[in-house]
Amino acid sequence: MNHIVNGDVVGGKIQSLNGNIIVWREMYDFGPLSNEWSLEETCRKRAEFFEHKLQIPADFFIENCQKQYSLLNELSRTEEVVLWFEHDRYDQVTILYLLTELSSLGFQKISMVSINEYEGIEPFHGLGQLSTEQLIELLPTKQEITKEQIEEACAGWKAYQSERLEELDEFIQECHTLPFLKQALLCHKTYFPSAQSGLNEVELLALTMINAGITSFAELFNKLIRQRTNDGLSDLYFAAILNELMKGEYPLISCNSELPSYKQHNPKAKFELTRWGLDVLSGKANRIHLNGIDWWVGGVHLFEKPTM
Repeated sequence: MNHIVNGDVVGGKIQSLNGNIIVWREMYDFGPLSNEWSLEETCRKRAEFFEHKLQIPADFFIENCQKQYSLLNELSRTEEVVLWFEHDRYDQVTILYLLTELSSLGFQKISMVSINEYEGIEPFHGLGQLSTEQLIELLPTKQEITKEQIEEACAGWKAYQSERLEELDEFIQECHTLPFLKQALLCHKTYFPSAQSGLNEVELLALTMINAGITSFAELFNKLIRQRTNDGLSDLYFAAILNELMKGEYPLISCNSELPSYKQHNPKAKFELTRWGLDVLSGKANRIHLNGIDWWVGGVHLFEKPTM
């Protein structure tokens, strides 16, 4: 039996289980994706994006991608593969990728441990909150992935990488076999900017909280993820979002220091709304009109130059 998990914490806690343990370290919840790109091209474009947005060295990113794929490819096709993933957007999108890849590589038996709650833990964010004993006790609850679920995952991964949002909408209407997928993809759609403000729901919530006096990065992030338990939002992704709001001729927020990135961790950073941020928050201005946008949500490249 082989195990694939989404984080080092969970991977470390299940070390006593028999078989290989692969920690999957890719952030499919953001960054460039396309059905038209090869594996090598996808890796290269994503490496460039994350080096620019999060200071992750491109060479390091590419090396990790190649190593992960090699570890996956080296597993026996006849041994069971168990996926350990949660209900949130981050994990569900990773499940789409892994089920598509494992299917194409010819794996014969894939199972999954996937939960959205655990008695006595509230709010439940993920498997990393559980002890070693609690995690191991979940193993007998694993469910074998059916042919229908594999087909749904392959279709979902294609829709997620599509440059047409309509294709994703059509898939969401039809998906039903993977238990937490529809809700996760509906959450994914909240990362698209609104026509009125040019902000997505996370950006709007962050600006609203800053305006209400929650100005430190740590407090802002912790409060936001408590409200959005279906996101699986990482502090690095949140920092990247906030960094985008500080760019342009008319930045919406200012900060007294650099935000968390691959190279440094600074939860003491504090924010203020600028007058342009207040204008966007009050509906007097549009973020995209002020500063433009260059971002990826799934396979959709959001690109528009400022018009102000």
